[in-house]
Formats: sequence, C-alpha cells, structure tokens
Amino acid sequence: MAEKKSYSIAEIAQICGVSKATVSRVINANPQGVGPKTREKILKTIQDLNYRPNALARSVATSKSGTIGLIIPDVSNFFYPKMIRGVTDYLDTCGYSVIVGNSDYSPEQEAQQLMRLIDRRVDGILLFSGVSNKEFLTDFRKYNIPLGLIGRRNDYSLSDTSISGDNIRGGYISASHLLKTGSRRVVYVEGNPKVTGSQQRLQGYQQAHLEYGIPIQEELIISGDYSIDFGRYVAKNLLKSGMKLDSIMTGSDLIAIGIVTELLKNGVRIPDDVEVIGYDNIGLTTVFHPTLSTVSKPHYEMAQHISEQLIRIIQGQTIALPHTVVEPTLVLRETTRSV
Repeated sequence: MAEKKSYSIAEIAQICGVSKATVSRVINANPQGVGPKTREKILKTIQDLNYRPNALARSVATSKSGTIGLIIPDVSNFFYPKMIRGVTDYLDTCGYSVIVGNSDYSPEQEAQQLMRLIDRRVDGILLFSGVSNKEFLTDFRKYNIPLGLIGRRNDYSLSDTSISGDNIRGGYISASHLLKTGSRRVVYVEGNPKVTGSQQRLQGYQQAHLEYGIPIQEELIISGDYSIDFGRYVAKNLLKSGMKLDSIMTGSDLIAIGIVTELLKNGVRIPDDVEVIGYDNIGLTTVFHPTLSTVSKPHYEMAQHISEQLIRIIQGQTIALPHTVVEPTLVLRETTRSV
C-alpha cells in the first residue's frame, strides 16, 4: 500500500503553479483577485489530495484557535449531558471545537484545568457550576480570555457573561408545595454544600418554613454529593434511625431517585407515606417509576444562550444583558400528592 502523504499550502501552490497567498485566499473563501479557472484548479487539487488546512498554523497566524474550553464538575452526572449538548450544538454552527475537562468540584483542579486551556490558546471558556474559586479567578482574569459561567452565582461578577437558575426560588417552590400538602417535617437532602446552588436552595427551603411558621430543624438538613448512591445511603439511614418525616425535598434528581428506590424497597409507600421532590428535571425523571416530581429549568436553552453570548464577546460585539437569571418551574408527577 502506498504511503499517504500530508500536503502543505506551499506544495499545493507549487502543484497549481500559483503563490501560497493565492491558495490561502481560496481556502479562506476570500478569492479576491483569483480568476475562476485558477480557483477551480486549486479547489480540485485540494480535493484530489485530501488536503486539510493546518489548524495550528492558522491559529498562530490569526491568534484564534477556533476552540472553546468547557469545564464541568462531573461529566458522569446525568445533569450535564443536555447542557453539554446545548453548548456543542450551538458552537458547531459557529465552526468552533470544544475541549471538555472535569473539575470534580475541586477549586484546585478547576484552576489546573483553566491554566491548561490557556496553554491550548482557547478563544473562550465556559465554566459550569462548582465551588467558589474567587481568589483564583480574580487573578485568572489577567489573561483576558472571555469567560462565561453557567449555574454559578458565587463568581459571576468575575465573568463576562453568566446564566443561572433562580435556586432560591426553586428551593422555595419545592418546600412550599410539600408544606401545602400537609408536611410538617420536610427532610432536605442536598449534594455538595459548598456549591452555590446548594446554598441557595437551602435558603429557599428556610424561607418557605418561615412563611409557614414552622421551625427549621437542623437534623432534617442533610448534605453529601449528587448521586443515586448517596440518595440510597440517606434513605437507609433515615429508615434505620426511625426519624419521623412526612416528605423529602432534594437538590438533585439523582439523589431523589436513590431515595425513592430505597424507600420502595423497604415497603414505604410513595407518595402516601412519604412525598419526594427532585431537582433539575433530567431525562430519567419521566422513565423512572414512579415518575419523579421535580423542579425544572430549561438547561439546553440556557447552555445555548451562554454559548451565543460568549461567541458574541469573542467577536467583539456588545451584549445587552450579560448576567441572566432563569425562573424555575415545579413539575408535579407521581412522587407527590395534590394540594
């Protein structure tokens, strides 16, 4: 089998009997001063030789890499795929590639990921929800890389653009519904307590209890991580402790699914004995049985919006509303009772 060869612009120019500048103009769809026959000859040669422009060389010449960095706390979490899809779907239409990294909710790892993206000369960065990293981000801004934040209120003042759900409102409508249906001991189960969303949902939970005149009991507030396994662990401990409870409000659908699975396994009737509400409205909520009541936000659309804003900033355009907060809605299904 003949060895395949990668051709350079200089070689394409030599084969076609033109200058490198002429080939470059045709490749970049700016064939000013290039005759139709010459242009056709260059394009045919490029096709015949399977030539692909050197993206690295182009990035050096233009100071643009055509790449966006995307840092996620945990790409294995079912919450993030729809948002990643929203980002990549939009960036595909703009001709951008995406580099994805995990921060694992660690400010130190997030900082390392950010610096690696700087080294790769990305044109902009999207940073998803995580633990506050203000000290590092304050210094990071000296690199003048356009920065967009999604679901992250703790650092938003250090970004060029941001979008997040109103987590205080989300926590409030979740707790309020459970209190309206007669619950007086609402267990609140969260993920990482250092994440802004967790802290804000707790505020909403507390606000609802104050409005209903119900004292907040610290033993009813539990935190850990955003996973099905953690939900199972919490349910096992609640059952083992014999703690009296009417309902469980969570900060994650994954936690809620784990809780419901374990409670049902132990003969607890849902929602007759215990009501459960999730948070995020991930795809599993409608196929899981019983279908999960939850708090919903338009994650795909939020991801598309922040991507569009970031590209506008990269292109030097002015954006009217750099920081946006989206109103959540309560979606009631089979794990809660009617008011």
